[in-house]
Amino acid sequence: MQNHGLKRSLGFIDVTCLGINNVVGAGIFLLPGQISGFAGYNAVWVFPVCGILCFVIALCFAEMGGRYHATGGAYLYAREAFGPFAGFLVGWMMWLASIIGWASVASGFSLYAAYFLPTESLWVSGALTTLLVGGLSAMNYFGVKPGSGAINFFTVGKLLSLLIFVGVGLFFIQGNHSLTTTEDRGWQTGPYGEGNFHTAIIMALYAYTGFEFIAVPAGEMRHPRRDIPRVLFFVLVAVTGLYVIIQIVAAGTSPSLTASDKPLADAAQSFMGRAGGVLIGTGALLSIGGVNAGIALTSPRSLYVLSADGFLPGIFSKLHQTYRTPYWGILLNAVLTLALSLTGSFKYLIAASVMVSILQYIPTCLAVIVLRRYRKEQEGGYMIPGGYVVPVAALVICGWLMYHVELKVIAATALAIVLSLPFYFQRRQHANMLCIGQRKGQGRGGLNNP
Repeated sequence: MQNHGLKRSLGFIDVTCLGINNVVGAGIFLLPGQISGFAGYNAVWVFPVCGILCFVIALCFAEMGGRYHATGGAYLYAREAFGPFAGFLVGWMMWLASIIGWASVASGFSLYAAYFLPTESLWVSGALTTLLVGGLSAMNYFGVKPGSGAINFFTVGKLLSLLIFVGVGLFFIQGNHSLTTTEDRGWQTGPYGEGNFHTAIIMALYAYTGFEFIAVPAGEMRHPRRDIPRVLFFVLVAVTGLYVIIQIVAAGTSPSLTASDKPLADAAQSFMGRAGGVLIGTGALLSIGGVNAGIALTSPRSLYVLSADGFLPGIFSKLHQTYRTPYWGILLNAVLTLALSLTGSFKYLIAASVMVSILQYIPTCLAVIVLRRYRKEQEGGYMIPGGYVVPVAALVICGWLMYHVELKVIAATALAIVLSLPFYFQRRQHANMLCIGQRKGQGRGGLNNP
């Protein structure tokens, strides 16, 4: 696979920070209370189970990341295993999901920041969103290293606040206060039916999505075949351990955890006072800001690969002569993200991000099986032990997850796929016309040059 001229400047530390930042987002600051409400005493086991489920799927990404060292991630794996059409669909959904996801977290950042401002108004919120999206896009315009540097800063900042939370909170645990369930409080349980352990698992899985994007900027990593598997393993193990300790501290220090919409901030305030709430609030801002920085880095690369492979106009794969970044793709992503963030019309589509994640998982798990059988000559990186047991188990997990997706989310995803089809068939028609032209040229050449 070719690198298309991208500069390889991401080391192991950069990739690790990118992975942690992709996974540890705003969810851990919001989910512990709801998870305790659904699972009660068993809430402490929710994150380990989720970690195991995601780890099985991540093993497939680790093997595929060990096979290839080009930019693309799940798009690249689907294209190599099943052809350009499957690759295009996965790549399109990856890019669309990143745009919607970025718009969502950018808007969330401005809304959360409003709590720290003396006034709450629409123009302030819009200005914060514009500054965030524009600033991160500018960083990535000047090269992947500044963008990864911003991610490293946000990652260290939010991890520091979380580590202080658990380091201090462990000394104030008085017992598990999260004994009430959703039925006891009269909560609406949403699309998953009655509150129970399974519902808590589905909810907690949202806190793990993002690990699949670790392999996307492989074309800008120094040692992708070595680093991608190592980072995937390290990130999922470390994040699961962190989530478990956070859940224990939150449940053991906050009597009103299950009724709180900002459980970590309220828990921190209960044992550290107002300063603790401000600390966790700041950590939440850094966390959401870090997610913004991560998507700002990876999203234009998804667009870049689709363009470089001829599915979208070539201008989006054009690299800056000095910084070697896809600057037109960065600009388009910034414009679309701002449009969605400032209008707010994107919010009903955000649930489709879960479905899109599953659509990336399934082709990657299948690709492990297909490429092992038909592309043995490309082996040489990490390989999952146990034959096909792990990829088959990963497919079963994906099927279980899809079973819990709402019909309206499936319909929205299907609509997004339909909207992408004209781009693919236009590209294929253009390629066919080029082939016909080449044949005619060869025929005339044969007549004129015997």
